[in-house]
Amino acid sequence: MIRLKIRDKIIGLLVFYFLVALVAIGSTLLVSWRLEGGAAAINDAGRERMRSYRIAYLLEQQVKQPTLPLRRDIEQEIVLFEATLSELELGNPQRPLSLPKDVDVKMQMTQLRQTWQTSIHPHITQILNTTSIAEQEALLIRYRPMLERFVSGINELVSMVERSNAHATSLLRFLQIALVSLALLGTVLLVYLFSHMVVRPVTRLREGIKRMAQADFDVRLPVTSQDELGELASGFNRMADQLQDIYATLEQRVEEKTRSIEAKNKELAALDKEMAVSEERNLLAQELHDSIAQSLAFLNIQVQLLQDDLQKDHIAEAMKGLAQIREGVQESYDDVRELLVHFRSRIGSTDLQTAIRSALEKFEGQTGIKTAFNVSGNVPLLQPEQVLQVMRIVQESLSNVRKHAKASQVEVKLGCAQRCTIDIRDNGVGFDAAQDAGDSHVGLRIMRERAHRIGAELFFDSELNKGTLIGLILPVTAQENKIT
Repeated sequence: MIRLKIRDKIIGLLVFYFLVALVAIGSTLLVSWRLEGGAAAINDAGRERMRSYRIAYLLEQQVKQPTLPLRRDIEQEIVLFEATLSELELGNPQRPLSLPKDVDVKMQMTQLRQTWQTSIHPHITQILNTTSIAEQEALLIRYRPMLERFVSGINELVSMVERSNAHATSLLRFLQIALVSLALLGTVLLVYLFSHMVVRPVTRLREGIKRMAQADFDVRLPVTSQDELGELASGFNRMADQLQDIYATLEQRVEEKTRSIEAKNKELAALDKEMAVSEERNLLAQELHDSIAQSLAFLNIQVQLLQDDLQKDHIAEAMKGLAQIREGVQESYDDVRELLVHFRSRIGSTDLQTAIRSALEKFEGQTGIKTAFNVSGNVPLLQPEQVLQVMRIVQESLSNVRKHAKASQVEVKLGCAQRCTIDIRDNGVGFDAAQDAGDSHVGLRIMRERAHRIGAELFFDSELNKGTLIGLILPVTAQENKIT
């Protein structure tokens, strides 16, 4: 079976339709050309009839009035008559002029030519060449019935041409009606063929794609042709078979992947928990080292000094060193107690505002330092982990105030506008921020690490004898849900 492409089919149909239309239009042009040639022939035949009567009239005037110079006019009319008669017989494509291609018309034209050459023209010549008036009148009397028969022949020729033109006119109308019908029928046929060859297969393909998009993998397309659309339908069916096979095992694969992902998630959760615990232990170790280890080193030195004083019986110096040892032990005890309180605390579902207020109340109760808490704007709803890290920073800041600032008042501001900030300000002795706020300070480094874990920004501002400001800027994502 010959496989034709859609392009070849469409081109073939259009060429066929063009050829049929070309034949129809050519036929109408031919018929109209025949009508035009027939109309010119009728006109010239009528002119020949009038010229015949004019020749007869001039002959009669020549006979009645021999002195009139009419011979030249008669001869000129004869020349024009013969030229027109030849043009009628032979035709003239330039005008156009032509007699119908009919046997009777041709015979009638031949008969007129013979009558002119054998009877009419010789008789006219005889009349002109005769000198006797009486003989001219006799010839003229015989010429009149001959002329009437000749003119009747011309009239018959005109009637034949008119009948042929009437038939051609009917044929032209028929061809025009046929051409209109052909255009209508051809349009309907082309619409049907294009719908059958292109639109219907494309529509089936589109519906099949829609059904497949709805997970209906049982859909199949009929293959009705061997062209590109037929290949598309076959390819679609093969794809549907493959997708159906894949979908048959898809649920099992999804279930296996789900179980694998759940196991991985559990492992990740366990690793995250272990990492969080490890980080908290590291932070605890760092804080213990910063606070307890330094205090123990100080106590070790004081004990050695106390031993030297006792050996030297320096009782006053020994009592003074003992007081310093007692003060150092108390400070170490307070540090350990504070660390235990911090790391035993659980935030749970407590919001940030409540957690800060609670921490300030405990701090004021333990140290006697006055606290103030101001809130402005809508406070973001943080995750428990975020609240926990923020509170660790706040507690570390309060611990530094207790141990180093020698302050009498602490003010905490929680403001939320475009971004949320937490400012912790005391009126203590302060420190040189350019020199003492680097990574060598373990507490400040720990606070930076905690801020980094939740994507926040931490900054310090302090001067000697002018207090200290510790600021925390929360990340923008923390402000998506706010407590109104």
